[in-house]
Amino acid sequence: MGKYAVLFGLLLVGSLGLAQTPQEEIATMQAAFGQVTDFFASFIQESKEHFLTLESSFAGLSTRVDGLAQDVELLKSSLEDHESRITKLEQIDLGAVQRRLLALEEARQALEIKIDNNRAKVESVEAGLGGYQSDIATLQSSIIELETGLASQGEELAALREELQSLKRAQDSQWAAIVLVPVLMGTLVYFLLQD
Repeated sequence: MGKYAVLFGLLLVGSLGLAQTPQEEIATMQAAFGQVTDFFASFIQESKEHFLTLESSFAGLSTRVDGLAQDVELLKSSLEDHESRITKLEQIDLGAVQRRLLALEEARQALEIKIDNNRAKVESVEAGLGGYQSDIATLQSSIIELETGLASQGEELAALREELQSLKRAQDSQWAAIVLVPVLMGTLVYFLLQD
């Protein structure tokens, strides 16, 4: 739409240019030619951009086609593999398969019985452990009581040691007094006799 407006404008300018002086007409023609040149330059640029976009789209489509070709090859090999499997399955004796399935079912049932028996054993062990846990809890409470008793006895023993130390100091001071009394008496008697 914009292209047609430019062309219409050029035609209008061209028709007005007939009534102008030659210099004005040349300037008008140069301006119109500049607009036409700009128009074609933008048209060429847009065409290049569209061409590059188409080229990148073509490259993307080409890689997709290559990917699809690889997928088709994979499907062909998979189809051949399925055909060989189908042939093998057709050759298998269904009676043998049924016997195998029956044997597997019997083995599964025997395994379930063993599991149930083991569950009963585990439950009895858990019950025994529950009794041991209550015994352990009782022992722990007894140990705590013993620890508190030992702590109080330790405090009493420390107090007794301290009391023994004070008694020993008192006894030492009494012995010193007992030893000093005869010495003092002897000295007093000596001084009294001397006088």
